[in-house]
Amino acid sequence: MKTKLAAAWMFLLVFSVALAGAQTYTITDLGVLKGDNESSGFWINNLGDIVGCSDTQTLEGYPCTGLVAGQHGFLWSKSGGLKDLGTLSGGNVSGAQGINDAGAVVGYSNIKGQPATNFYAFQWSSATGMVNLGTLPGGSSSAAFQINSAGVIAGDSFNSAGVSHATSWTARKIKNLGALPKSLFTAGLAINDNGDIVGESDLSYGPPFESRGFLWNGSALVNLGTLPGGVTSIANAINASGEITGQSDGSTTGGHWHAVLWDASHKIHDLGVISGGTYSIGFALNDSGVVVGYGNLFDNAAHAMIWTAKAGMQDLNLLIPGNSGWVLINANAINNVGQITGYGTIKGHNHAFLLTP
Repeated sequence: MKTKLAAAWMFLLVFSVALAGAQTYTITDLGVLKGDNESSGFWINNLGDIVGCSDTQTLEGYPCTGLVAGQHGFLWSKSGGLKDLGTLSGGNVSGAQGINDAGAVVGYSNIKGQPATNFYAFQWSSATGMVNLGTLPGGSSSAAFQINSAGVIAGDSFNSAGVSHATSWTARKIKNLGALPKSLFTAGLAINDNGDIVGESDLSYGPPFESRGFLWNGSALVNLGTLPGGVTSIANAINASGEITGQSDGSTTGGHWHAVLWDASHKIHDLGVISGGTYSIGFALNDSGVVVGYGNLFDNAAHAMIWTAKAGMQDLNLLIPGNSGWVLINANAINNVGQITGYGTIKGHNHAFLLTP
């Protein structure tokens, strides 16, 4: 009995020391737009400005599905609070996906007279409001996901054949980046200041679902591959050094996705899972190589996570005040200051949050 008690006390001591040495965060509730009860933060720039969307509660149990009339993109700043960005002309759904340090916002919105799920990429600024970026010739819809400091935008668009290709916009002019061979759907999900774009190319809807993360290097799409033995990968974000995060399965992941990091030479590394969990996804990383996303626990509950080369993968819920009332579900983005946004539950609803070191 004494041996068991001593072991338990030793575990608590080691756990306490680990927490004491870990980065901790204050948490800010970004709230919701008037009439809504759910929100999510999608991206954060280096000034701490956040974009995302505000929504009403859905049966899916998470905010901003893009299918509910009334969902609107927002811009949040410390000085101005939550601002409704509205929609394109006649639309009733929008989502703000990316923002650069100059305050230019990109995302998607529907328009009057089109099916609710036919979205169009937009760019927003305080000077111009929301501007429709259009589609590839003959395309039915498009979406913009990120914008870099030069104003170049990464996204996707359907073409005249009804196939989605990765795209970029420069000065609001669209460019077709193409797709990997035999791709059914391709999207450019992120861009860095060098103009490198990463994303996903879906090859089969399965079963099994098969996809490949890719890198657009300025002239061609490069297949980033998977973990050994894997059939799926997605590249979600790229930093200034060319490091990429996302997810992949493999022969050692038990049929689940694991968050991964492709280094600057495109070698893939398995980042593992939260202790006790089985899957994880990396959604963003900053220029210091810190990755954020989410994973599950032993009981399959989804929790926001952070990964560093020093500490490995940690549950972000262990790094906020224990009496906060929050359960952090997903971390969508991290800036170079180390601030993080995403969404979590508070008082029975999902709200966008800002974590500040």
